[in-house]
Amino acid sequence: MTTPPKVLIANRGEIAIRICRAATELGWQTVALYTEKDASHAYYADEAILLDSPTKYMDPEHIADIARRTGCTHVHPGYGFLSESPKFASLFRQGPSSPITFIGPSVETLKIASDKMLSRELAVSLDVSVAPGARVSSVEDVHQFVTHLGHIAYPIVIKALDGGGGRGIRIVNNATEVADAYKRCLNESPSKQIFVEKALVGPGWKHIEVQIVGDGQGNVAHLWERECSVQRRFQKIVEMAPSTLPRVAAEPLLEAALKMARHLQYAGLGTFEFLVNSRSHEWVFLEINPRIQVEHTVTEEIMGIDLVRVQILLSTSGTSLATVLPQHTRAPPPGYAIQLRIVAEDPHKDFRLSPGEIAPHEVSWPSGNGTRVDTWVSAGPYAPDGLRWTVGVDFDSLLAKVIVHGSMFEEATAKALRAVREVRVSGEVKTNRDILAGIVSHTDWQSGSVHTRWLEEHLTEIIHLGETKFQKRRDPLASSATANTSPGTSLKDTTGVTGTILLQPGSSFQLSISPAGESASSPQPVAQKHNVVLSTIGHNAFPDQLSGTLATSLSPTPLAFSLIQLSSISTSSQVEFANAQDPTHLSCPLAGKIVELHPALSSASGGFIRAGEPLIVVTVMKMESVVNAPVSGKVSRLGKGIEVGAVIPEGSLVCVLDVQSAGGMAKL
Repeated sequence: MTTPPKVLIANRGEIAIRICRAATELGWQTVALYTEKDASHAYYADEAILLDSPTKYMDPEHIADIARRTGCTHVHPGYGFLSESPKFASLFRQGPSSPITFIGPSVETLKIASDKMLSRELAVSLDVSVAPGARVSSVEDVHQFVTHLGHIAYPIVIKALDGGGGRGIRIVNNATEVADAYKRCLNESPSKQIFVEKALVGPGWKHIEVQIVGDGQGNVAHLWERECSVQRRFQKIVEMAPSTLPRVAAEPLLEAALKMARHLQYAGLGTFEFLVNSRSHEWVFLEINPRIQVEHTVTEEIMGIDLVRVQILLSTSGTSLATVLPQHTRAPPPGYAIQLRIVAEDPHKDFRLSPGEIAPHEVSWPSGNGTRVDTWVSAGPYAPDGLRWTVGVDFDSLLAKVIVHGSMFEEATAKALRAVREVRVSGEVKTNRDILAGIVSHTDWQSGSVHTRWLEEHLTEIIHLGETKFQKRRDPLASSATANTSPGTSLKDTTGVTGTILLQPGSSFQLSISPAGESASSPQPVAQKHNVVLSTIGHNAFPDQLSGTLATSLSPTPLAFSLIQLSSISTSSQVEFANAQDPTHLSCPLAGKIVELHPALSSASGGFIRAGEPLIVVTVMKMESVVNAPVSGKVSRLGKGIEVGAVIPEGSLVCVLDVQSAGGMAKL
C-alpha cells in the first residue's frame, strides 16, 4: 500500500485549519504547529508539534528540521509568517538530502515577488503602469524623493519591502510626519528595507486584486478579480468578488496580471494587486502576493473551486493547470461573494486589540444558505471538552471570516448583514461586529462608491449606523406570566438588569480589604470589613460591566459606581495601574509588549520628559503604537514592571512625573 503524502502546515489559526481540511480530503496526512494557549487549529491535524515560542514560526531552519523529523513530503506556509520567504522555500528544493516540496512559487519568483521594488521593476520592464516610487535608506532619502515629485508631492506612503496586512506601511501627509513614519516602518520590517511611493488615495481610488493560478510550465490563468477597498490603515476589512468596476475597467488589470505571471512562469496561487480610479479608469500596479490570500474565499465561492486543494495538487509531480481547473470561461461567473473579517478589536477605543479568553458558551457563528465561516475559534475532531480560546498580542486579531454568496450583489449584501447580526462573542473580547454591519448597510457600499479612505473618512457615521442594526428587542422571550405581571406584584424591580448573572437591587455583600504581598513569617494584618448593598442597578452586563448606586459602610451617603472589566491578557506579574484622576500619572492606554521607552525612563536618576515626546512604544500583532507624553516633567519614579520586553495591560502606570504644566492622562 502506497504511503500517502504528508504535509507540515507552517502556520496557525483559521488558515491552518483550512489547509488541514483540504489535505485531509485528498487523503494526505497532516502535521500542525502550535504554541501554548494557541492550539485550537492543531486539533484538526493528525500530528501536532509544540513550538516553545511564537517567534519559532519565523525560524526557517527550525521549521525545516521539524518537517524532516516528522517525515513530511510537503510544507505549506499558508499566509504571513514565512510564506513569502525565498530562504525558507530554498530549504525544500528537491534533492536526495531534502526530498520535501515547498507548496508555493519557485524560489526565483519569491525573490521578485517578496521584494516590492523588484516587483515594480518587473512591471516597468513589461510596460505595466506603476506609481512614482524609490528605494530609501534614510529619512533624508524620503525628503529628496518628495522634492523630486514637485509641488503636489504629498500624500506619500512609506512601506517596508516585506510588509503586509497593514504592517510596515504608513501614509505621510506632510514633512513633519516623515521621521516617525519611517522609523515605525523600519521597526516593523524583518528585512529593514524601505521604499516610498506617491500615495494614490481618496475618492475614486479602489484596491483591486487579480487571482492568478499557474503550473510553473508557462500555463497561467486568472480567476477574475476581487475588490478590497474597505480598509483601515491599509488593513482589509471587507472584500468581495467580483469587483464593482465595469468590465472595461477591469480587463486591463486581468491582462497585466497574466502578462507578469507568464513572464515569471508562475507556479501555484498568486495575487497581483492594483490601484484603480473608478472615475477615470487610471490604474497602477501595486504588488504581488505569492501565496494564498486571506480573502481567497470569495473567489472560491463565485468560482465553485477549492483553491487550497488546487494549490496542493499543483505541488505534486506531473500535474498541469488543465488537470486541476475546470474549463476556464471567458465570461465572469454569475453571483457575488462578500467576506467580512471579524477581529478582536474595539472600534470605540481606536480599534485597539481586545485581548482575553473566549469560552464556548460565549461564542456562536452564523449559518444558513449561502453562508460560510472560517475560524480558529472552533473545536476540531481531537479537541478536549471545554476548550477555550485565547486572544493575545503575539498574533493578528482575526477571529473569523464570515463569507456569504448570493446571485445578485443586493442579495449578497442582505445575507452579509443577516450573517453579521448572528455573530455573537459575548465575553470580555470585543469585536468589530457593529462596524461591519454599518459598512454593508451604508448607501455608499450599496452603490459601489466606496474607496480606500472611505471607511476612515466616515468612521463615526458607520459605527453609529452599525449600532442601530443591533437594537435589542425588549424582553424578547418573556413568558405569559412575566408579561402579565403588574407593577403592584411582589417581583423586585430589575429595570436595567440585562446580564446573565442574577444581581438584583437589595443584594448585599461583605467586602474584606487587607494588604497583599506580606511574607509568610510576617504577622497577618487584620482585614477591614465593610458591608455593601446594591441600592439600584443601572446596567448589568456583569462581568463585563456593572453600574448603579451603593449603600456602604465606606460612606455615609450612597455612592454611584461603574465597574468595567479589564481584559484577562497574560501580562507581566509586577505591574500597577495609573490613577485616572492624578495628572502626574502617565499611563499606557493599550495592552501590548514594550519595545521602546523614553530615555528618561531608563535613567537610574530619572530625567526630564517634554510634552509631545514619545513616552513608550508598544507592539501589538507586530505593529507599533506610540504613546506621547501629554505633559512635561521630571520622572519621579517608574511604574512597576515597566521595561522593554514586558507585556503590560491597558491602563498600566508608565511613570509618575513631577509635573511642570497641567495635563491629563496619556493618549495615543
